[in-house]
Amino acid sequence: MNDQSKLVKDFGQAMEEAPTAKMPMNTTTESMPVETKTRSLMIPALLIAVVLGVGTGYFLFTKGAIPSSFKKTAVVQNETAKSAGEAAAEVGKVYGSPDSSTFKDSAEGVLLAGGVGGEGSHRIVREGGESQTVYLTSSVVDLKLFENHRVLVKGETFKAQRAGWLMDVGQVKVLELNATLPDWAKKALEKAETNGNGN
Repeated sequence: MNDQSKLVKDFGQAMEEAPTAKMPMNTTTESMPVETKTRSLMIPALLIAVVLGVGTGYFLFTKGAIPSSFKKTAVVQNETAKSAGEAAAEVGKVYGSPDSSTFKDSAEGVLLAGGVGGEGSHRIVREGGESQTVYLTSSVVDLKLFENHRVLVKGETFKAQRAGWLMDVGQVKVLELNATLPDWAKKALEKAETNGNGN
Protein backbone atom coordinates (compact mmCIF):
# COMPACT_ATOMS: atom_id res chain seq x y z
CA MET A 1 0.00 0.00 0.00
CA ASN A 2 2.89 2.25 0.76
CA ASP A 3 4.40 1.58 -2.68
CA GLN A 4 1.13 2.35 -4.32
CA SER A 5 0.71 5.70 -2.59
CA LYS A 6 4.30 6.53 -3.46
CA LEU A 7 3.58 5.75 -7.12
CA VAL A 8 0.55 8.02 -7.10
CA LYS A 9 2.54 10.77 -5.43
CA ASP A 10 5.38 10.44 -7.96
CA PHE A 11 2.88 10.56 -10.82
CA GLY A 12 1.26 13.71 -9.42
CA GLN A 13 4.62 15.33 -8.96
CA ALA A 14 5.67 14.42 -12.50
CA MET A 15 2.52 16.01 -13.85
CA GLU A 16 3.14 19.21 -11.94
CA GLU A 17 6.74 19.44 -13.09
CA ALA A 18 6.04 18.61 -16.74
CA PRO A 19 5.94 21.67 -18.99
CA THR A 20 2.38 22.62 -19.65
CA ALA A 21 1.60 22.14 -23.31
CA LYS A 22 -0.43 25.05 -24.53
CA MET A 23 -3.51 23.93 -26.30
CA PRO A 24 -3.94 25.61 -29.68
CA MET A 25 -6.77 28.07 -29.77
CA ASN A 26 -9.71 27.03 -31.84
CA THR A 27 -9.36 29.54 -34.64
CA THR A 28 -12.42 28.41 -36.51
CA THR A 29 -14.83 29.26 -33.73
CA GLU A 30 -13.18 32.62 -33.05
CA SER A 31 -13.11 33.66 -36.74
CA MET A 32 -16.59 32.42 -37.48
CA PRO A 33 -18.42 35.48 -36.20
CA VAL A 34 -16.11 37.70 -38.29
CA GLU A 35 -16.86 35.66 -41.45
CA THR A 36 -20.59 35.79 -40.74
CA LYS A 37 -20.43 39.55 -40.31
CA THR A 38 -18.44 39.92 -43.52
CA ARG A 39 -20.92 37.83 -45.49
CA SER A 40 -23.91 39.62 -44.05
CA LEU A 41 -22.39 42.96 -45.09
CA MET A 42 -21.35 41.73 -48.54
CA ILE A 43 -24.88 41.02 -49.85
CA PRO A 44 -26.31 44.50 -49.18
CA ALA A 45 -23.11 46.07 -50.54
CA LEU A 46 -23.48 44.13 -53.80
CA LEU A 47 -27.14 45.10 -54.10
CA ILE A 48 -26.31 48.75 -53.55
CA ALA A 49 -23.54 48.56 -56.19
CA VAL A 50 -25.94 47.07 -58.76
CA VAL A 51 -28.63 49.67 -58.06
CA LEU A 52 -26.12 52.51 -58.29
CA GLY A 53 -24.68 51.12 -61.52
CA VAL A 54 -28.06 50.85 -63.19
CA GLY A 55 -29.10 54.28 -61.91
CA THR A 56 -25.88 55.88 -63.13
CA GLY A 57 -26.23 54.29 -66.56
CA TYR A 58 -29.83 55.47 -66.88
CA PHE A 59 -28.91 58.98 -65.72
CA LEU A 60 -26.02 59.23 -68.19
CA PHE A 61 -28.15 57.94 -71.05
CA THR A 62 -31.02 60.35 -70.42
CA LYS A 63 -28.80 63.39 -69.72
CA GLY A 64 -26.77 63.04 -72.90
CA ALA A 65 -23.50 61.83 -71.41
CA ILE A 66 -23.59 58.75 -73.66
CA PRO A 67 -22.56 59.39 -77.28
CA SER A 68 -25.49 60.11 -79.55
CA SER A 69 -24.40 57.37 -81.96
CA PHE A 70 -25.50 54.77 -79.40
CA LYS A 71 -28.87 56.46 -79.03
CA LYS A 72 -29.32 56.70 -82.79
CA THR A 73 -28.59 52.98 -83.16
CA ALA A 74 -31.23 52.11 -80.56
CA VAL A 75 -33.81 54.39 -82.20
CA VAL A 76 -33.09 53.02 -85.70
CA GLN A 77 -33.41 49.42 -84.45
CA ASN A 78 -36.72 50.26 -82.77
CA GLU A 79 -38.08 51.98 -85.90
CA THR A 80 -36.95 49.06 -88.07
CA ALA A 81 -38.82 46.64 -85.82
CA LYS A 82 -41.98 48.79 -86.02
CA SER A 83 -41.81 49.16 -89.80
CA ALA A 84 -41.22 45.43 -90.18
CA GLY A 85 -44.40 44.78 -88.22
CA GLU A 86 -46.42 47.35 -90.19
CA ALA A 87 -45.16 46.19 -93.57
CA ALA A 88 -45.53 42.51 -92.74
CA ALA A 89 -48.63 42.04 -94.85
CA GLU A 90 -47.60 42.61 -98.46
CA VAL A 91 -49.60 41.19 -101.34
CA GLY A 92 -47.81 38.30 -103.01
CA LYS A 93 -45.32 37.85 -100.18
CA VAL A 94 -44.90 34.45 -98.51
CA TYR A 95 -44.31 34.25 -94.74
CA GLY A 96 -43.20 31.36 -92.56
CA SER A 97 -41.48 28.27 -93.90
CA PRO A 98 -39.97 28.78 -97.37
CA ASP A 99 -40.55 25.14 -98.36
CA SER A 100 -44.23 24.70 -99.22
CA SER A 101 -43.72 21.08 -100.32
CA THR A 102 -43.60 19.97 -96.67
CA PHE A 103 -47.26 20.96 -96.15
CA LYS A 104 -49.98 18.74 -97.57
CA ASP A 105 -53.00 20.85 -96.59
CA SER A 106 -54.00 24.35 -97.72
CA ALA A 107 -56.93 26.74 -97.42
CA GLU A 108 -57.77 30.15 -98.86
CA GLY A 109 -60.01 32.85 -97.44
CA VAL A 110 -60.23 35.88 -95.18
CA LEU A 111 -58.33 35.46 -91.94
CA LEU A 112 -60.13 36.60 -88.76
CA ALA A 113 -59.20 36.49 -85.07
CA GLY A 114 -60.80 33.87 -82.84
CA GLY A 115 -61.17 30.13 -82.67
CA VAL A 116 -63.96 27.86 -81.45
CA GLY A 117 -64.21 26.13 -78.07
CA GLY A 118 -60.60 26.89 -77.20
CA GLU A 119 -59.31 25.45 -80.47
CA GLY A 120 -57.37 27.76 -82.77
CA SER A 121 -56.37 31.37 -82.30
CA HIS A 122 -57.69 32.44 -85.71
CA ARG A 123 -59.98 31.25 -88.46
CA ILE A 124 -60.37 31.51 -92.21
CA VAL A 125 -63.87 32.24 -93.47
CA ARG A 126 -64.67 31.03 -96.96
CA GLU A 127 -67.58 30.98 -99.37
CA GLY A 128 -70.09 28.23 -98.70
CA GLY A 129 -71.06 29.01 -95.11
CA GLU A 130 -69.83 28.42 -91.61
CA SER A 131 -69.17 24.72 -92.28
CA GLN A 132 -66.31 25.77 -94.58
CA THR A 133 -64.46 27.67 -91.82
CA VAL A 134 -60.88 26.56 -91.13
CA TYR A 135 -59.60 27.13 -87.59
CA LEU A 136 -55.92 27.94 -87.33
CA THR A 137 -53.04 27.79 -84.91
CA SER A 138 -49.36 28.41 -85.60
CA SER A 139 -46.06 28.36 -83.74
CA VAL A 140 -44.18 29.47 -86.87
CA VAL A 141 -46.11 32.51 -88.11
CA ASP A 142 -47.71 35.40 -86.19
CA LEU A 143 -51.25 35.16 -87.56
CA LYS A 144 -52.22 38.56 -86.08
CA LEU A 145 -50.30 40.23 -88.92
CA PHE A 146 -52.74 38.83 -91.48
CA GLU A 147 -56.09 39.59 -89.84
CA ASN A 148 -58.77 40.85 -92.29
CA HIS A 149 -56.63 39.95 -95.32
CA ARG A 150 -57.33 37.26 -97.92
CA VAL A 151 -54.61 34.66 -97.55
CA LEU A 152 -53.56 31.23 -98.70
CA VAL A 153 -52.35 29.15 -95.76
CA LYS A 154 -50.48 25.87 -95.90
CA GLY A 155 -49.95 23.52 -93.01
CA GLU A 156 -50.98 20.28 -91.39
CA THR A 157 -54.48 19.27 -90.30
CA PHE A 158 -54.96 18.10 -86.71
CA LYS A 159 -57.78 16.17 -85.11
CA ALA A 160 -60.05 18.54 -83.20
CA GLN A 161 -62.79 18.20 -80.58
CA ARG A 162 -64.95 21.20 -81.58
CA ALA A 163 -63.51 22.61 -84.81
CA GLY A 164 -64.57 21.02 -88.07
CA TRP A 165 -61.12 21.68 -89.52
CA LEU A 166 -58.09 22.62 -87.40
CA MET A 167 -54.80 23.42 -89.13
CA ASP A 168 -51.33 24.17 -87.79
CA VAL A 169 -50.11 26.82 -90.24
CA GLY A 170 -46.52 26.76 -91.47
CA GLN A 171 -46.78 29.19 -94.39
CA VAL A 172 -48.96 32.18 -95.28
CA LYS A 173 -49.21 33.92 -98.66
CA VAL A 174 -51.04 37.26 -98.76
CA LEU A 175 -53.48 37.51 -101.67
CA GLU A 176 -55.46 40.69 -100.88
CA LEU A 177 -55.25 43.34 -98.17
CA ASN A 178 -58.42 44.32 -96.25
CA ALA A 179 -60.49 41.78 -98.14
CA THR A 180 -64.29 41.67 -98.27
CA LEU A 181 -65.89 38.98 -96.17
CA PRO A 182 -68.30 36.44 -97.68
CA ASP A 183 -71.96 37.46 -97.23
CA TRP A 184 -72.70 34.78 -94.62
CA ALA A 185 -69.69 35.92 -92.51
CA LYS A 186 -70.81 39.59 -92.70
CA LYS A 187 -74.28 38.63 -91.45
CA ALA A 188 -72.82 36.49 -88.66
CA LEU A 189 -70.58 39.36 -87.51
CA GLU A 190 -73.46 41.85 -87.61
CA LYS A 191 -75.62 39.47 -85.61
CA ALA A 192 -72.85 38.98 -83.05
CA GLU A 193 -72.39 42.76 -82.72
CA THR A 194 -76.16 43.26 -82.31
CA ASN A 195 -76.34 40.59 -79.62
CA GLY A 196 -73.25 42.04 -77.96
CA ASN A 197 -74.89 45.48 -77.75
CA GLY A 198 -78.04 44.00 -76.22
CA ASN A 199 -80.29 45.03 -79.12
